[in-house]
Amino acid sequence: MRSVTPPSRRRVLTAVLLVVIAVAAMLGTGASAEARSGRSSYIVLVPGDHGARVVALQRFLHVRPASGYFGPRTRKAVVHWQAVHHRHHTGLVGKRLWHAVTGSAAARRDRGPSRGGDRVTHLNWAALARCESGGNPRAVNAAGYYGLYQFSPATWRSVGGSGLPTRASAGEQTMRAQILFRRSGSGPWPVCGHHLFD
Repeated sequence: MRSVTPPSRRRVLTAVLLVVIAVAAMLGTGASAEARSGRSSYIVLVPGDHGARVVALQRFLHVRPASGYFGPRTRKAVVHWQAVHHRHHTGLVGKRLWHAVTGSAAARRDRGPSRGGDRVTHLNWAALARCESGGNPRAVNAAGYYGLYQFSPATWRSVGGSGLPTRASAGEQTMRAQILFRRSGSGPWPVCGHHLFD
């Protein structure tokens, strides 16, 4: 004979079940939030992030288009930056890279692109080239940066270059680096750019 649960007991069991479900949902949400916010305080951006800060990162690293989404291309550019600057190749944006991003943006705002040809041509381009590539116009970085000033192919094309920078003369590479400087200041060379003013 089947036992029948009294209505009052069914109501109690239903209430308990609803409480259990609500608590589980709260714990799940908390765990998800903790996973999201549980990144080290050193980490600023991670793959999957999106928004204005990612756009700033992409512009700094010359990722085109600057979509605002931290996807595989942006992660590859971050890993390249980390390799060039002797950091762990995590693909995560730490404070050091983020300070370079924000510092470069501030420098461009404060200084603005130079319009004086003499000033640009008289900067210390040889010192910048030594820092970026050891002064080798045929230097190639495995992550896809080329020549005296370590242009990416996209940036090279954006300043009027064709082919690869390593196929151009040292003089043309310097001329196109000067075009880039007039447009963006020393920001494209966040570590070595200060040598322009040596």
